[in-house]
Amino acid sequence: MFRGEVMGVSADKLIIGVCLSLFVITGCHLNEREHASDSDEMVIKEETSVVGLPNPFAKVNSIPEAEDAIGRNIPLLRFIPEVYQDSPDIFVMNESEMAQLMYSSADGSERMLYRISEKFSTELLNGDYTKYAINKKIIIRGHAVLVKGNGDGQGYFTAEWSVGGLNLCILSDVPLTEEDLKRMIN
Repeated sequence: MFRGEVMGVSADKLIIGVCLSLFVITGCHLNEREHASDSDEMVIKEETSVVGLPNPFAKVNSIPEAEDAIGRNIPLLRFIPEVYQDSPDIFVMNESEMAQLMYSSADGSERMLYRISEKFSTELLNGDYTKYAINKKIIIRGHAVLVKGNGDGQGYFTAEWSVGGLNLCILSDVPLTEEDLKRMIN
């Protein structure tokens, strides 16, 4: 037997064979779950209940509760575009690192996130690494606001700025015009 061979089979072919075998076994196992009896279902649920990372966001009931969690006043948006409902779902991340206000359309298909943090930079708050055609700064109420959009004249999908030691970011599924942003940002 030579190095890299097992019983005349190359290491590459052996690895591929093992991977395919695991794929087939996993597929059969999943198929068995589809046909599991009620008594088996309890075991399956217990098996799969601890999957993934814990969610760092906790929902809170009010803006004051979010302000208490992050230890800062949240500069509220002055205007919410009509496509979004006025009352957001409010979350805090890891109890003090970031507040997030999530505005949704009536049918829930569109969202706008407004994030506030003292600890995260505006780039980290944004988290949108899409390559946009437009990436420029505009001045709104004395703040340099970095906006990003497709350059199709429809508007911008992100806006980032800082105020009084806080970093702020808006991420919108629906493009926001410069006029929208001027009405929104304090």
